[in-house]
Amino acid sequence: MGVRSAALVGLMVALGCAKQGTVAPEPARLKVIATPANASVYIDGHYFGRATVLSQEPKALAPGVHLMTVTAEDHFPHDLELNLPRGETTLTIELRPVPP
Repeated sequence: MGVRSAALVGLMVALGCAKQGTVAPEPARLKVIATPANASVYIDGHYFGRATVLSQEPKALAPGVHLMTVTAEDHFPHDLELNLPRGETTLTIELRPVPP
């Protein structure tokens, strides 16, 4: 094996070792506790889940700024801009009932 081949093999081994040590960045995880418990949660205009489920099982999404809307029948909706860090964030939201 020539010097060039040995250098290439050494470089490939070094790159392979570096890649194995790479850890995927931790996502943001959102836990929502809402009143009423059956409230629907939307993130960036897309359905994200029911508060009853999200209070028990936080859901992953990309860290950064997101628009969250929480809605429930006979209640005013609640809009909130979030800047989610990596790791788990817990939000407690109480929707106001619409007067009769």
